[in-house]
Amino acid sequence: MAMMISKFNKIIHNKTVWLVFAIFISIAFVSVYTGSRGSRQQARMHEKAEIAGRLYGENVSRAEFGQAYQRVYVMYSMMTGRAININDEIHGILHHAAWQRLATLRKAHKMGLTATPDQVVASIQSQPLFRNRQTGQFDKNAYDAFVAGFLPRAGMTAQGFEAMMAENVLINKAASMAAEGALVTDEEVRRAFHLYSDKLTVAYASIPRNLVAAPQVSEEDARRYYEQNPEQFRMPEKAIVKYVQFPVAGYTNSVVVTDEMIVSAYEGNKQRFRLPAAPDAPEGALPAYKPLEEVRGEIAAEITATLARQEAFNAADAIVAKLADASANFDQVTAAAGLKIVANTPAFSATDSVKGVDPTAPFARAAFGLQKDETHYYSDPVVGRDFVYVIALDKKLEPFLPAFDIVKADAMESARIAAAEQAYIEKADEVHARIDEALKGGTTFVDAIAVYGMQPTTLGPFDATTRLDDPHARELMGATLLHDAGTLVDLIPTDDEYLLAYVAGKEPGDEVATLPAMRDELVSAIRNEKAMQLANAWQESLLEEAGFEDLTKNPANGES
Repeated sequence: MAMMISKFNKIIHNKTVWLVFAIFISIAFVSVYTGSRGSRQQARMHEKAEIAGRLYGENVSRAEFGQAYQRVYVMYSMMTGRAININDEIHGILHHAAWQRLATLRKAHKMGLTATPDQVVASIQSQPLFRNRQTGQFDKNAYDAFVAGFLPRAGMTAQGFEAMMAENVLINKAASMAAEGALVTDEEVRRAFHLYSDKLTVAYASIPRNLVAAPQVSEEDARRYYEQNPEQFRMPEKAIVKYVQFPVAGYTNSVVVTDEMIVSAYEGNKQRFRLPAAPDAPEGALPAYKPLEEVRGEIAAEITATLARQEAFNAADAIVAKLADASANFDQVTAAAGLKIVANTPAFSATDSVKGVDPTAPFARAAFGLQKDETHYYSDPVVGRDFVYVIALDKKLEPFLPAFDIVKADAMESARIAAAEQAYIEKADEVHARIDEALKGGTTFVDAIAVYGMQPTTLGPFDATTRLDDPHARELMGATLLHDAGTLVDLIPTDDEYLLAYVAGKEPGDEVATLPAMRDELVSAIRNEKAMQLANAWQESLLEEAGFEDLTKNPANGES
């Protein structure tokens, strides 16, 4: 498979260009490197000895599950165009998707499916992340930057990425076979046509919060709220750590930036330096770019910072390598290296910004991945824009629920906010019901809402493809498109208030004149949506078919 990369990626083997392209990958990707001990050799040794679960009666090792989790993470990051931040909710999604991936791959192998090198290359080249923004075609520079800049920080090699994409080909083949039964009826086509082409006129108004008086809450109300919502007041787990830091600026004098690097960066990322087209430029005129000499200093500074950051990482990694010796300890190793330990950082939670730490470094996330034992108390290098860190866990403070008297003020305010929200919701329901009744009695929408001091805003005519210049356009379109004229739709929630929306008019699309030209596109869209739903349902059913057992949460094994 390695030959496939060289087929359209020979430039990756040029070390100079490889380093240069890494500079221009999105800054969001820098935060992927979390400093988790899971990427070190000793963690991998533990993984191989443990079982993560079972599929089709076969054991799945933690190493295999970890690889699936990593590949799902990379795929989700590619879909969003940035390195996704992992919280408990995202972890749960990735965890489940990793098991689905493993079950689907096992099923694909049972079905005898294979992926050819050409299919894998085509799959890679079709990814939106690698398309040129101007031409829409595969952009080798974008791919090179991804391979050089993102994959190493995600713990994946180019060969591993190819293997992942080969698996994706198998998954897509298996899922497409499961979705072959996606049939489209004429009635579905008609409904979709009218959803797209019917033109609506909608009048709406916001229900003001001043229709409800400010509620009064007592200490008893606050105590009841505190007792019913204890997690809101629970103090989170906190960590106390010490660390050493490696300032990127301290390594800038030890790196060399060559003309070759600068020219390669300029030529490989020219779109970044494109000049705006002149107002009188003829159609089809070739684009103009800032000359190299004008941006040479900017490029050199970025390359210098990237190379210096790598040197800082290497210095931090050398400390980590020494800490792998069971007889070594953090204080001795860092003192021998002449490093100053920062040990006065206040306790922090997993979501806190840590005082005095580079905010671009995933410092807190790395710290909460550590354990207070002989081999997992220190981190891998934690990379930020300006500093690289190695962290040592001192201790963790267990979460606890403070007594009511300590959080009484917060409980009073929270109870007041909850009471105000509940009163507003009840009032909004009451107003909606009364206006609906008035409309059915022949009152116009304008007159019905005027009773409450509201003035309508009218939108339309519009259809599903219309771009509406209104702050609530998305919510209003989603809530009204399926309704007929004369309908007061259900209350529409926004960030602050509820909306009342009335479909004042609806002009049906012309099935005779317009539908024939749209039929094929509508059929394709409906079939694709149905196929996706069938494929998702099929993948979910595979876990049951495979007799899925998840052992990663077994206390004896620990959380994955």
